[in-house]
Amino acid sequence: LSYRSADSNAFCSLRSFGVDLLLLVLVLLLVSLYYFFNPTVSNFFPKCPFHTITGLYCPGCGSQRAIHDLMHLNIFEAINHNALMFFMFTFGIGLYLYSKKKFSDLIYHPKSPLIIFGIIFLFGVLRNLDKFHFLAP
Repeated sequence: LSYRSADSNAFCSLRSFGVDLLLLVLVLLLVSLYYFFNPTVSNFFPKCPFHTITGLYCPGCGSQRAIHDLMHLNIFEAINHNALMFFMFTFGIGLYLYSKKKFSDLIYHPKSPLIIFGIIFLFGVLRNLDKFHFLAP
């Protein structure tokens, strides 16, 4: 026998609301940080440790600058800084808006993580090759 009172359900609901509110505040703080400060000229944004150690570009290099550019609607600059982040973001939003059921089926498909990892890995390798220098940030 388990006993669940209305008070415990209300507490769980209130706790869930608190977590959601905290996440919303954190997202708004991050969005405003990237909107008001340019990672190219601000020193407090973290540098890529992979690039610092190896001198190679990781798949995420340039994404902070791309986020800043997207917030100011500089789409071509965002693509220049990190094309993968821009296209994956717009593809994901488009797919979600097109059909929530198809989006859910695609995201939760057992092979989706492998495909996504493969795309990210391939982008990381290609952006470091001379032939694909246009993919570097």
